[in-house]
Amino acid sequence: MPDFLPAGGGADEGGAQGPDVSYRTGGHMLAGALKDHGVDTIFTLCGGHILPLLDGCLDAGIRVIDHRHEGAAALAAEGWALATGEVGFAAVTAGPGFANAVIGLVDAGSWSVPLVLCAGHTGLAMTGRGAVQDADQMAIASVVAKRSLVCLETGRVEELAADALYQARAGRPGPVYLEMPQDVLAGKGPAGSPLHGHPAVPPTPAGAPEDVERALGLLQGADKPVILAGGGAFWSGAGESLLRLAEVAGIPVTTTSAARGIVPDSHELCLGTMVHGGGAVLGADVVLVLGSEFNANVSMGRQPLFDDGQTVIQVDIRPEGIGGNRRPDHAVVGDVKRVLDALADGWSGSARDREAWLGEATDLTAWVKSTWDDQVEAHRGSRIHPGAAARATVEWARSRLGPGVSFVADGGDALAWGLAYMYAEGPGRLLNTTTALGTLGVGVPFALAAQAARPDERTVLFVGDGAFGLSAMEFDTAVRHGLPVICVVSNNYGWRDVSFEQDAWFGAGRHVASELADSRYDLFAEAFGGHGEHVSEPDELEPALDRCLESGTASIVNVETDPTVLSDLLKNLGAMGIQ
Repeated sequence: MPDFLPAGGGADEGGAQGPDVSYRTGGHMLAGALKDHGVDTIFTLCGGHILPLLDGCLDAGIRVIDHRHEGAAALAAEGWALATGEVGFAAVTAGPGFANAVIGLVDAGSWSVPLVLCAGHTGLAMTGRGAVQDADQMAIASVVAKRSLVCLETGRVEELAADALYQARAGRPGPVYLEMPQDVLAGKGPAGSPLHGHPAVPPTPAGAPEDVERALGLLQGADKPVILAGGGAFWSGAGESLLRLAEVAGIPVTTTSAARGIVPDSHELCLGTMVHGGGAVLGADVVLVLGSEFNANVSMGRQPLFDDGQTVIQVDIRPEGIGGNRRPDHAVVGDVKRVLDALADGWSGSARDREAWLGEATDLTAWVKSTWDDQVEAHRGSRIHPGAAARATVEWARSRLGPGVSFVADGGDALAWGLAYMYAEGPGRLLNTTTALGTLGVGVPFALAAQAARPDERTVLFVGDGAFGLSAMEFDTAVRHGLPVICVVSNNYGWRDVSFEQDAWFGAGRHVASELADSRYDLFAEAFGGHGEHVSEPDELEPALDRCLESGTASIVNVETDPTVLSDLLKNLGAMGIQ
Protein backbone atom coordinates (compact mmCIF):
# COMPACT_ATOMS: atom_id res chain seq x y z
CA MET A 1 0.00 0.00 0.00
CA PRO A 2 1.43 3.43 -0.89
CA ASP A 3 2.48 5.33 2.22
CA PHE A 4 0.23 8.30 1.40
CA LEU A 5 -3.00 6.31 1.82
CA PRO A 6 -4.86 7.11 5.06
CA ALA A 7 -4.77 4.66 7.92
CA GLY A 8 -7.49 2.04 7.70
CA GLY A 9 -7.77 2.50 3.96
CA GLY A 10 -8.01 -1.22 3.15
CA ALA A 11 -11.10 -3.25 2.31
CA ASP A 12 -13.23 -5.23 4.76
CA GLU A 13 -16.19 -7.55 4.27
CA GLY A 14 -18.44 -4.56 3.67
CA GLY A 15 -16.29 -3.15 0.88
CA ALA A 16 -13.81 -0.32 0.65
CA GLN A 17 -13.15 1.73 3.77
CA GLY A 18 -12.75 5.50 3.79
CA PRO A 19 -10.03 7.42 5.57
CA ASP A 20 -9.63 7.29 9.33
CA VAL A 21 -12.18 9.57 11.00
CA SER A 22 -9.70 11.22 13.37
CA TYR A 23 -6.59 11.57 11.22
CA ARG A 24 -6.53 12.66 7.60
CA THR A 25 -3.92 13.14 4.94
CA GLY A 26 -2.97 16.62 3.92
CA GLY A 27 -4.79 15.91 0.68
CA HIS A 28 -8.01 15.21 2.53
CA MET A 29 -7.47 18.33 4.62
CA LEU A 30 -7.03 20.39 1.47
CA ALA A 31 -10.14 18.97 -0.16
CA GLY A 32 -12.13 19.58 3.01
CA ALA A 33 -10.90 23.16 3.22
CA LEU A 34 -11.89 23.79 -0.38
CA LYS A 35 -15.37 22.45 0.27
CA ASP A 36 -15.70 24.53 3.44
CA HIS A 37 -14.84 27.64 1.44
CA GLY A 38 -17.39 27.00 -1.30
CA VAL A 39 -15.26 25.27 -3.94
CA ASP A 40 -17.31 22.41 -5.38
CA THR A 41 -15.47 21.86 -8.69
CA ILE A 42 -11.78 21.64 -9.51
CA PHE A 43 -9.95 21.21 -12.81
CA THR A 44 -6.95 18.93 -13.03
CA LEU A 45 -4.72 16.47 -14.81
CA CYS A 46 -3.68 13.62 -12.55
CA GLY A 47 -0.14 13.06 -11.31
CA GLY A 48 1.55 11.31 -8.42
CA HIS A 49 2.33 14.45 -6.45
CA ILE A 50 -1.35 15.40 -6.06
CA LEU A 51 -3.00 11.99 -5.66
CA PRO A 52 -3.85 12.58 -1.97
CA LEU A 53 -5.81 15.69 -2.96
CA LEU A 54 -7.69 13.89 -5.71
CA ASP A 55 -8.54 11.08 -3.30
CA GLY A 56 -9.69 13.64 -0.76
CA CYS A 57 -12.08 15.13 -3.29
CA LEU A 58 -13.99 11.83 -3.34
CA ASP A 59 -14.83 12.16 0.35
CA ALA A 60 -15.39 15.91 0.24
CA GLY A 61 -17.90 15.60 -2.61
CA ILE A 62 -15.93 17.87 -4.92
CA ARG A 63 -16.45 17.39 -8.64
CA VAL A 64 -13.16 16.71 -10.42
CA ILE A 65 -12.97 17.55 -14.13
CA ASP A 66 -9.81 16.00 -15.53
CA HIS A 67 -8.20 17.37 -18.67
CA ARG A 68 -5.76 16.24 -21.33
CA HIS A 69 -3.28 19.07 -20.76
CA GLU A 70 -2.45 21.00 -17.61
CA GLY A 71 -2.64 24.32 -19.44
CA ALA A 72 -6.22 23.57 -20.38
CA ALA A 73 -7.04 22.66 -16.78
CA ALA A 74 -5.75 26.03 -15.60
CA LEU A 75 -7.62 27.86 -18.37
CA ALA A 76 -10.82 25.97 -17.53
CA ALA A 77 -10.48 27.08 -13.91
CA GLU A 78 -10.11 30.62 -15.23
CA GLY A 79 -13.21 30.10 -17.36
CA TRP A 80 -15.10 28.89 -14.28
CA ALA A 81 -14.22 32.13 -12.51
CA LEU A 82 -15.33 34.19 -15.50
CA ALA A 83 -18.61 32.29 -15.76
CA THR A 84 -19.48 32.33 -12.05
CA GLY A 85 -17.66 35.29 -10.52
CA GLU A 86 -16.10 32.90 -7.99
CA VAL A 87 -12.50 31.72 -7.55
CA GLY A 88 -11.46 29.02 -10.01
CA PHE A 89 -9.27 26.18 -8.72
CA ALA A 90 -6.87 24.01 -10.73
CA ALA A 91 -4.58 21.27 -9.42
CA VAL A 92 -1.61 19.89 -11.36
CA THR A 93 1.37 17.71 -10.67
CA ALA A 94 4.96 18.88 -10.23
CA GLY A 95 7.63 19.89 -12.74
CA PRO A 96 6.32 19.69 -16.29
CA GLY A 97 2.73 19.59 -15.04
CA PHE A 98 3.25 22.91 -13.31
CA ALA A 99 5.15 24.33 -16.29
CA ASN A 100 2.30 23.46 -18.65
CA ALA A 101 -0.17 25.23 -16.36
CA VAL A 102 1.74 28.51 -16.11
CA ILE A 103 -0.32 29.92 -18.99
CA GLY A 104 -3.26 30.00 -16.57
CA LEU A 105 -1.35 32.22 -14.16
CA VAL A 106 -0.20 34.49 -16.96
CA ASP A 107 -3.58 34.83 -18.61
CA ALA A 108 -5.53 35.30 -15.37
CA GLY A 109 -3.00 37.87 -14.24
CA SER A 110 -3.37 39.85 -17.45
CA TRP A 111 -6.98 40.74 -16.64
CA SER A 112 -7.29 40.15 -12.91
CA VAL A 113 -9.16 36.83 -12.77
CA PRO A 114 -9.31 35.13 -9.33
CA LEU A 115 -7.62 31.78 -9.82
CA VAL A 116 -5.77 29.39 -7.52
CA LEU A 117 -3.27 27.10 -9.22
CA CYS A 118 -2.27 24.36 -6.80
CA ALA A 119 0.74 22.31 -7.85
CA GLY A 120 2.37 19.35 -6.23
CA HIS A 121 6.10 19.39 -5.64
CA THR A 122 8.93 17.05 -4.78
CA GLY A 123 8.84 16.09 -1.11
CA LEU A 124 10.75 18.36 1.25
CA ALA A 125 13.44 15.79 1.97
CA MET A 126 14.19 15.32 -1.75
CA THR A 127 13.97 18.92 -2.94
CA GLY A 128 17.13 20.07 -4.70
CA ARG A 129 18.58 16.56 -4.95
CA GLY A 130 17.68 15.77 -8.53
CA ALA A 131 14.43 13.96 -7.78
CA VAL A 132 11.96 13.22 -10.56
CA GLN A 133 10.04 16.37 -11.59
CA ASP A 134 11.82 18.59 -9.08
CA ALA A 135 11.90 22.24 -10.17
CA ASP A 136 12.02 25.67 -8.56
CA GLN A 137 8.34 26.32 -9.16
CA MET A 138 8.09 29.13 -6.61
CA ALA A 139 10.68 31.16 -8.50
CA ILE A 140 8.70 30.82 -11.72
CA ALA A 141 5.29 31.46 -10.18
CA SER A 142 6.40 34.50 -8.23
CA VAL A 143 7.03 36.35 -11.49
CA VAL A 144 3.47 35.98 -12.79
CA ALA A 145 1.22 35.27 -9.79
CA LYS A 146 -0.41 37.87 -7.58
CA ARG A 147 0.93 35.87 -4.64
CA SER A 148 2.84 32.60 -4.25
CA LEU A 149 2.44 30.37 -1.20
CA VAL A 150 4.11 27.12 -0.17
CA CYS A 151 2.93 24.80 2.58
CA LEU A 152 5.81 23.23 4.52
CA GLU A 153 3.86 21.18 7.07
CA THR A 154 0.69 19.15 6.97
CA GLY A 155 -0.80 20.96 9.94
CA ARG A 156 -0.98 24.19 7.93
CA VAL A 157 -2.67 22.84 4.80
CA GLU A 158 -6.10 24.23 5.65
CA GLU A 159 -4.65 27.58 6.67
CA LEU A 160 -2.74 27.98 3.40
CA ALA A 161 -5.73 26.87 1.33
CA ALA A 162 -7.91 29.50 2.99
CA ASP A 163 -5.22 32.12 2.48
CA ALA A 164 -4.86 31.30 -1.23
CA LEU A 165 -8.60 31.52 -1.88
CA TYR A 166 -8.85 34.79 0.01
CA GLN A 167 -5.86 36.43 -1.67
CA ALA A 168 -7.16 35.51 -5.12
CA ARG A 169 -10.34 37.47 -4.43
CA ALA A 170 -9.19 40.32 -2.19
CA GLY A 171 -8.59 43.80 -3.59
CA ARG A 172 -7.98 43.59 -7.32
CA PRO A 173 -8.44 39.86 -8.03
CA GLY A 174 -5.70 37.78 -9.55
CA PRO A 175 -4.02 34.37 -9.74
CA VAL A 176 -2.47 32.82 -6.65
CA TYR A 177 0.01 29.96 -6.76
CA LEU A 178 -0.26 27.35 -3.98
CA GLU A 179 2.53 24.78 -3.72
CA MET A 180 1.97 21.51 -1.87
CA PRO A 181 5.01 19.20 -1.52
CA GLN A 182 4.15 15.53 -1.88
CA ASP A 183 5.03 14.59 1.68
CA VAL A 184 2.91 17.45 3.02
CA LEU A 185 -0.13 16.18 1.12
CA ALA A 186 0.65 12.58 2.05
CA GLY A 187 1.32 13.32 5.72
CA LYS A 188 -1.38 12.81 8.32
CA GLY A 189 -2.75 15.15 10.92
CA PRO A 190 -5.73 15.56 13.25
CA ALA A 191 -9.09 16.28 11.70
CA GLY A 192 -11.40 19.11 12.53
CA SER A 193 -9.12 22.13 12.25
CA PRO A 194 -11.14 25.36 12.39
CA LEU A 195 -11.58 27.69 9.44
CA HIS A 196 -8.61 29.98 9.23
CA GLY A 197 -7.70 33.49 9.05
CA HIS A 198 -9.81 35.74 6.86
CA PRO A 199 -13.34 37.12 6.64
CA ALA A 200 -15.70 35.23 4.35
CA VAL A 201 -15.99 38.26 2.08
CA PRO A 202 -12.95 40.52 1.54
CA PRO A 203 -13.53 44.09 2.72
CA THR A 204 -13.81 46.65 -0.04
CA PRO A 205 -12.75 50.31 0.07
CA ALA A 206 -15.18 53.11 -0.59
CA GLY A 207 -13.98 56.08 -2.58
CA ALA A 208 -13.00 59.19 -0.66
CA PRO A 209 -16.16 61.33 -0.28
CA GLU A 210 -14.53 64.37 -1.85
CA ASP A 211 -13.42 62.32 -4.87
CA VAL A 212 -16.89 60.85 -5.31
CA GLU A 213 -18.42 64.32 -4.98
CA ARG A 214 -16.21 65.74 -7.72
CA ALA A 215 -16.95 62.80 -10.02
CA LEU A 216 -20.64 63.36 -9.40
CA GLY A 217 -20.33 67.01 -10.35
CA LEU A 218 -18.49 66.20 -13.58
CA LEU A 219 -21.12 63.66 -14.60
CA GLN A 220 -24.05 65.90 -13.73
CA GLY A 221 -22.53 68.72 -15.74
CA ALA A 222 -21.96 66.57 -18.80
CA ASP A 223 -24.05 66.85 -21.94
CA LYS A 224 -22.96 63.55 -23.48
CA PRO A 225 -21.65 61.21 -20.76
CA VAL A 226 -20.97 57.53 -21.28
CA ILE A 227 -19.95 54.76 -18.89
CA LEU A 228 -17.24 52.29 -19.92
CA ALA A 229 -17.36 49.29 -17.57
CA GLY A 230 -14.33 47.00 -17.37
CA GLY A 231 -13.52 43.79 -15.54
CA GLY A 232 -13.40 45.48 -12.15
CA ALA A 233 -17.13 46.16 -12.43
CA PHE A 234 -17.78 42.45 -12.94
CA TRP A 235 -15.57 41.27 -10.08
CA SER A 236 -17.09 43.77 -7.66
CA GLY A 237 -20.57 42.47 -8.46
CA ALA A 238 -21.58 45.94 -9.59
CA GLY A 239 -24.28 45.03 -12.10
CA GLU A 240 -27.30 46.26 -10.13
CA SER A 241 -25.43 49.34 -8.90
CA LEU A 242 -24.30 50.21 -12.41
CA LEU A 243 -27.80 49.83 -13.77
CA ARG A 244 -29.20 52.00 -10.97
CA LEU A 245 -26.82 54.86 -11.79
CA ALA A 246 -27.33 54.49 -15.53
CA GLU A 247 -31.11 54.61 -15.16
CA VAL A 248 -31.32 57.48 -12.70
CA ALA A 249 -28.84 59.54 -14.73
CA GLY A 250 -29.78 58.43 -18.24
CA ILE A 251 -26.19 57.48 -19.10
CA PRO A 252 -25.54 54.79 -21.73
CA VAL A 253 -23.15 51.96 -20.90
CA THR A 254 -20.61 50.07 -22.96
CA THR A 255 -18.35 47.29 -21.68
CA THR A 256 -14.97 45.72 -22.14
CA SER A 257 -13.16 42.70 -20.75
CA ALA A 258 -15.21 40.54 -18.33
CA ALA A 259 -17.95 43.14 -17.86
CA ARG A 260 -20.07 42.12 -20.85
CA GLY A 261 -23.57 41.29 -19.66
CA ILE A 262 -23.52 43.05 -16.28
CA VAL A 263 -26.03 45.34 -17.97
CA PRO A 264 -28.19 43.10 -20.19
CA ASP A 265 -27.72 43.70 -23.89
CA SER A 266 -31.49 44.08 -24.26
CA HIS A 267 -31.58 47.07 -21.89
CA GLU A 268 -32.14 50.39 -23.66
CA LEU A 269 -29.07 51.93 -22.01
CA CYS A 270 -26.71 49.12 -23.05
CA LEU A 271 -24.47 49.76 -26.06
CA GLY A 272 -22.91 46.30 -25.95
CA THR A 273 -19.19 45.81 -26.00
CA MET A 274 -16.58 48.28 -27.25
CA VAL A 275 -16.83 46.57 -30.65
CA HIS A 276 -20.27 48.20 -30.81
CA GLY A 277 -20.26 51.11 -28.35
CA GLY A 278 -16.87 52.53 -29.22
CA GLY A 279 -18.41 55.20 -31.41
CA ALA A 280 -20.40 56.52 -28.47
CA VAL A 281 -17.26 56.67 -26.32
CA LEU A 282 -15.54 58.79 -28.96
CA GLY A 283 -18.55 61.10 -29.17
CA ALA A 284 -18.91 61.60 -25.40
CA ASP A 285 -17.80 64.70 -23.51
CA VAL A 286 -17.36 62.84 -20.19
CA VAL A 287 -16.33 59.17 -19.91
CA LEU A 288 -16.62 57.27 -16.63
CA VAL A 289 -14.15 54.35 -16.80
CA LEU A 290 -14.91 51.62 -14.26
CA GLY A 291 -12.36 48.96 -13.32
CA SER A 292 -10.26 49.11 -16.48
CA GLU A 293 -6.70 50.13 -17.16
CA PHE A 294 -5.85 52.17 -20.23
CA ASN A 295 -4.46 49.22 -22.15
CA ALA A 296 -4.95 47.77 -25.62
CA ASN A 297 -8.52 46.75 -24.77
CA VAL A 298 -9.46 50.44 -24.78
CA SER A 299 -6.91 51.66 -27.37
CA MET A 300 -4.60 52.91 -24.62
CA GLY A 301 -7.15 55.60 -23.75
CA ARG A 302 -6.46 57.33 -27.07
CA GLN A 303 -7.86 57.50 -30.60
CA PRO A 304 -9.79 55.88 -32.17
CA LEU A 305 -11.90 55.19 -29.06
CA PHE A 306 -11.08 58.27 -26.98
CA ASP A 307 -10.63 61.93 -27.84
CA ASP A 308 -8.03 64.22 -26.29
CA GLY A 309 -10.64 66.84 -25.43
CA GLN A 310 -12.79 64.58 -23.29
CA THR A 311 -13.06 64.61 -19.53
CA VAL A 312 -12.14 61.12 -18.31
CA ILE A 313 -12.98 59.86 -14.81
CA GLN A 314 -11.32 56.62 -13.77
CA VAL A 315 -12.43 54.37 -10.90
CA ASP A 316 -10.12 51.57 -9.77
CA ILE A 317 -9.73 49.60 -6.57
CA ARG A 318 -5.96 50.20 -6.50
CA PRO A 319 -4.12 53.50 -6.80
CA GLU A 320 -1.55 51.68 -8.96
CA GLY A 321 -4.28 51.07 -11.53
CA ILE A 322 -4.92 54.76 -12.09
CA GLY A 323 -3.49 56.42 -15.19
CA GLY A 324 -0.64 54.99 -17.22
CA ASN A 325 -1.11 55.38 -20.96
CA ARG A 326 -3.57 58.19 -20.29
CA ARG A 327 -3.80 60.49 -17.30
CA PRO A 328 -7.44 60.75 -16.19
CA ASP A 329 -8.86 64.17 -15.46
CA HIS A 330 -10.19 62.81 -12.18
CA ALA A 331 -9.78 59.53 -10.31
CA VAL A 332 -11.61 57.71 -7.54
CA VAL A 333 -9.76 54.92 -5.76
CA GLY A 334 -12.32 52.47 -4.48
CA ASP A 335 -14.41 49.40 -5.13
CA VAL A 336 -16.48 49.94 -8.26
CA LYS A 337 -19.75 48.80 -6.69
CA ARG A 338 -19.37 51.04 -3.66
CA VAL A 339 -18.42 54.05 -5.78
CA LEU A 340 -21.40 53.49 -8.07
CA ASP A 341 -23.74 53.23 -5.09
CA ALA A 342 -22.40 56.54 -3.77
CA LEU A 343 -22.83 58.21 -7.17
CA ALA A 344 -26.40 56.93 -7.54
CA ASP A 345 -27.29 57.96 -3.99
CA GLY A 346 -25.99 61.47 -4.61
CA TRP A 347 -27.53 61.99 -8.03
CA SER A 348 -29.94 64.86 -8.61
CA GLY A 349 -31.68 65.71 -11.84
CA SER A 350 -33.69 63.82 -14.41
CA ALA A 351 -32.65 61.12 -16.84
CA ARG A 352 -34.84 62.85 -19.42
CA ASP A 353 -32.21 65.57 -19.71
CA ARG A 354 -30.14 63.16 -21.81
CA GLU A 355 -32.75 61.55 -24.03
CA ALA A 356 -31.30 63.25 -27.12
CA TRP A 357 -27.79 62.02 -26.30
CA LEU A 358 -29.08 58.50 -25.65
CA GLY A 359 -30.71 58.53 -29.06
CA GLU A 360 -27.47 59.72 -30.66
CA ALA A 361 -25.39 57.09 -28.84
CA THR A 362 -27.85 54.36 -29.80
CA ASP A 363 -27.76 55.46 -33.42
CA LEU A 364 -23.95 55.49 -33.41
CA THR A 365 -23.92 51.96 -32.01
CA ALA A 366 -26.46 50.76 -34.57
CA TRP A 367 -24.31 52.25 -37.33
CA VAL A 368 -21.21 50.45 -36.05
CA LYS A 369 -23.15 47.18 -35.95
CA SER A 370 -24.32 47.78 -39.51
CA THR A 371 -20.71 48.02 -40.72
CA TRP A 372 -20.21 44.39 -39.69
CA ASP A 373 -23.29 43.40 -41.69
CA ASP A 374 -22.03 45.42 -44.65
CA GLN A 375 -18.83 43.38 -44.74
CA VAL A 376 -20.83 40.15 -44.74
CA GLU A 377 -23.28 41.27 -47.42
CA ALA A 378 -20.50 42.44 -49.74
CA HIS A 379 -18.92 38.97 -49.79
CA ARG A 380 -18.78 37.09 -53.09
CA GLY A 381 -16.38 34.26 -52.25
CA SER A 382 -16.87 30.57 -52.93
CA ARG A 383 -16.79 29.55 -49.26
CA ILE A 384 -18.91 30.89 -46.40
CA HIS A 385 -18.05 34.30 -44.96
CA PRO A 386 -16.92 33.82 -41.31
CA GLY A 387 -19.17 36.70 -40.27
CA ALA A 388 -22.13 35.01 -41.92
CA ALA A 389 -21.33 31.84 -39.97
CA ALA A 390 -21.08 33.76 -36.69
CA ARG A 391 -24.27 35.73 -37.37
CA ALA A 392 -26.26 32.62 -38.29
CA THR A 393 -24.98 30.77 -35.22
CA VAL A 394 -26.04 33.58 -32.92
CA GLU A 395 -29.43 33.99 -34.61
CA TRP A 396 -29.99 30.25 -34.19
CA ALA A 397 -29.04 30.47 -30.50
CA ARG A 398 -31.38 33.40 -29.97
CA SER A 399 -34.31 31.48 -31.43
CA ARG A 400 -33.55 28.07 -29.91
CA LEU A 401 -31.83 28.88 -26.61
CA GLY A 402 -32.98 32.40 -25.73
CA PRO A 403 -31.39 34.57 -23.02
CA GLY A 404 -30.00 31.63 -21.05
CA VAL A 405 -27.27 30.74 -23.52
CA SER A 406 -23.58 31.21 -22.75
CA PHE A 407 -21.29 32.19 -25.61
CA VAL A 408 -17.55 31.73 -25.98
CA ALA A 409 -15.43 33.25 -28.77
CA ASP A 410 -11.83 32.33 -29.53
CA GLY A 411 -9.36 33.04 -32.27
CA GLY A 412 -8.13 35.98 -34.29
CA ASP A 413 -10.70 37.03 -36.86
CA ALA A 414 -13.16 34.41 -35.57
CA LEU A 415 -13.08 36.21 -32.22
CA ALA A 416 -13.89 39.52 -33.89
CA TRP A 417 -16.86 38.09 -35.76
CA GLY A 418 -18.11 36.31 -32.66
CA LEU A 419 -18.05 39.50 -30.60
CA ALA A 420 -19.73 41.42 -33.40
CA TYR A 421 -22.86 39.26 -33.16
CA MET A 422 -22.96 37.54 -29.76
CA TYR A 423 -25.20 38.85 -27.00
CA ALA A 424 -25.12 38.62 -23.21
CA GLU A 425 -28.20 38.89 -21.01
CA GLY A 426 -26.34 38.39 -17.77
CA PRO A 427 -22.85 38.50 -16.26
CA GLY A 428 -20.47 35.68 -17.11
CA ARG A 429 -22.38 34.68 -20.24
CA LEU A 430 -19.90 35.82 -22.88
CA LEU A 431 -16.41 34.46 -22.34
CA ASN A 432 -13.66 35.34 -24.77
CA THR A 433 -10.04 36.25 -25.31
CA THR A 434 -10.42 40.03 -25.36
CA THR A 435 -7.49 40.65 -23.06
CA ALA A 436 -4.48 42.77 -23.81
CA LEU A 437 -2.50 39.51 -23.67
CA GLY A 438 -4.60 38.01 -26.48
CA THR A 439 -4.31 34.34 -25.49
CA LEU A 440 -5.67 31.91 -28.08
CA GLY A 441 -6.78 28.37 -27.31
CA VAL A 442 -8.99 29.31 -24.36
CA GLY A 443 -12.17 28.49 -26.27
CA VAL A 444 -12.78 24.83 -25.46
CA PRO A 445 -11.58 25.11 -21.81
CA PHE A 446 -13.75 28.20 -21.25
CA ALA A 447 -16.73 26.56 -22.95
CA LEU A 448 -16.64 23.36 -20.95
CA ALA A 449 -16.21 25.37 -17.74
CA ALA A 450 -19.26 27.50 -18.56
CA GLN A 451 -21.23 24.36 -19.39
CA ALA A 452 -20.16 22.78 -16.10
CA ALA A 453 -21.20 25.90 -14.20
CA ARG A 454 -24.66 25.98 -15.83
CA PRO A 455 -25.53 22.36 -16.69
CA ASP A 456 -29.19 23.10 -17.42
CA GLU A 457 -28.33 25.62 -20.14
CA ARG A 458 -26.21 25.37 -23.25
CA THR A 459 -22.87 26.87 -24.18
CA VAL A 460 -21.99 27.76 -27.78
CA LEU A 461 -18.39 28.27 -28.89
CA PHE A 462 -17.43 30.08 -32.10
CA VAL A 463 -13.75 29.43 -32.75
CA GLY A 464 -11.20 29.65 -35.54
CA ASP A 465 -9.57 26.45 -36.70
CA GLY A 466 -6.15 27.65 -35.58
CA ALA A 467 -7.28 28.49 -32.06
CA PHE A 468 -9.33 25.29 -31.86
CA GLY A 469 -6.22 23.22 -32.52
CA LEU A 470 -4.48 24.66 -29.47
CA SER A 471 -6.91 22.90 -27.13
CA ALA A 472 -8.75 20.48 -29.41
CA MET A 473 -8.09 17.46 -27.17
CA GLU A 474 -10.24 19.10 -24.52
CA PHE A 475 -13.20 18.12 -26.67
CA ASP A 476 -12.52 14.65 -25.25
CA THR A 477 -12.80 16.18 -21.77
CA ALA A 478 -16.21 17.62 -22.64
CA VAL A 479 -17.46 14.27 -23.95
CA ARG A 480 -16.19 12.25 -20.99
CA HIS A 481 -17.74 14.61 -18.46
CA GLY A 482 -21.08 14.92 -20.21
CA LEU A 483 -20.68 18.60 -21.08
CA PRO A 484 -22.71 19.15 -24.29
CA VAL A 485 -20.95 22.23 -25.62
CA ILE A 486 -21.61 23.15 -29.25
CA CYS A 487 -18.37 24.10 -31.02
CA VAL A 488 -18.69 25.93 -34.33
CA VAL A 489 -15.28 25.87 -36.02
CA SER A 490 -14.70 28.55 -38.64
CA ASN A 491 -12.37 26.54 -40.85
CA ASN A 492 -10.42 28.77 -43.24
CA TYR A 493 -7.48 26.36 -43.02
CA GLY A 494 -4.94 28.83 -41.69
CA TRP A 495 -3.87 31.56 -39.33
CA ARG A 496 -5.47 34.22 -41.51
CA ASP A 497 -4.72 37.31 -39.45
CA VAL A 498 -1.06 36.26 -39.75
CA SER A 499 -1.16 35.46 -43.47
CA PHE A 500 -2.77 38.84 -44.17
CA GLU A 501 0.07 40.52 -42.27
CA GLN A 502 2.58 38.51 -44.30
CA ASP A 503 0.91 39.70 -47.51
CA ALA A 504 1.10 43.31 -46.34
CA TRP A 505 4.68 43.17 -45.10
CA PHE A 506 6.42 40.87 -47.57
CA GLY A 507 4.22 40.60 -50.67
CA ALA A 508 1.25 38.50 -51.68
CA GLY A 509 1.49 34.77 -51.12
CA ARG A 510 4.66 34.77 -49.01
CA HIS A 511 3.01 32.68 -46.30
CA VAL A 512 5.40 30.91 -43.94
CA ALA A 513 4.01 28.79 -41.06
CA SER A 514 0.53 30.32 -41.42
CA GLU A 515 -1.19 27.65 -43.54
CA LEU A 516 -3.12 24.70 -42.09
CA ALA A 517 -4.81 21.67 -43.64
CA ASP A 518 -8.48 21.87 -44.59
CA SER A 519 -9.25 19.34 -41.89
CA ARG A 520 -12.55 17.64 -41.08
CA TYR A 521 -13.05 18.65 -37.45
CA ASP A 522 -16.50 17.06 -37.49
CA LEU A 523 -14.83 13.66 -37.89
CA PHE A 524 -12.55 14.52 -34.98
CA ALA A 525 -15.70 14.95 -32.87
CA GLU A 526 -17.01 11.56 -33.87
CA ALA A 527 -13.69 9.89 -33.11
CA PHE A 528 -14.04 10.92 -29.47
CA GLY A 529 -17.68 9.94 -29.09
CA GLY A 530 -19.20 13.33 -29.82
CA HIS A 531 -21.44 14.56 -32.60
CA GLY A 532 -20.04 16.05 -35.81
CA GLU A 533 -21.52 18.13 -38.63
CA HIS A 534 -19.92 19.39 -41.84
CA VAL A 535 -21.25 22.60 -43.42
CA SER A 536 -20.22 23.88 -46.85
CA GLU A 537 -23.30 25.98 -47.72
CA PRO A 538 -24.93 28.72 -45.60
CA ASP A 539 -28.36 27.07 -45.50
CA GLU A 540 -26.85 23.91 -44.01
CA LEU A 541 -25.79 25.57 -40.75
CA GLU A 542 -29.12 25.94 -38.95
CA PRO A 543 -30.25 22.30 -39.39
CA ALA A 544 -26.75 21.17 -38.43
CA LEU A 545 -27.00 23.14 -35.19
CA ASP A 546 -30.43 21.64 -34.55
CA ARG A 547 -28.96 18.15 -34.83
CA CYS A 548 -26.15 19.12 -32.45
CA LEU A 549 -28.70 20.28 -29.90
CA GLU A 550 -30.73 17.11 -30.29
CA SER A 551 -27.65 14.89 -29.90
CA GLY A 552 -27.32 15.79 -26.23
CA THR A 553 -23.55 15.44 -26.34
CA ALA A 554 -20.58 17.65 -27.14
CA SER A 555 -20.54 18.51 -30.82
CA ILE A 556 -18.46 20.17 -33.53
CA VAL A 557 -19.78 21.93 -36.61
CA ASN A 558 -17.01 22.20 -39.18
CA VAL A 559 -17.88 25.26 -41.31
CA GLU A 560 -15.95 25.85 -44.53
CA THR A 561 -15.13 29.58 -44.37
CA ASP A 562 -13.39 31.83 -46.86
CA PRO A 563 -9.61 32.14 -46.35
CA THR A 564 -9.55 35.45 -48.26
CA VAL A 565 -11.69 37.29 -45.69
CA LEU A 566 -10.37 39.40 -42.84
CA SER A 567 -12.54 41.80 -40.84
CA ASP A 568 -11.92 45.53 -41.03
CA LEU A 569 -11.15 45.48 -37.30
CA LEU A 570 -8.28 43.03 -37.71
CA LYS A 571 -6.99 44.88 -40.76
CA ASN A 572 -6.76 48.10 -38.77
CA LEU A 573 -5.17 46.82 -35.54
CA GLY A 574 -1.73 47.97 -36.61
CA ALA A 575 -2.98 51.46 -37.41
CA MET A 576 -4.57 51.66 -33.95
CA GLY A 577 -1.12 51.52 -32.35
CA ILE A 578 -1.97 48.83 -29.81
CA GLN A 579 0.32 46.03 -31.04
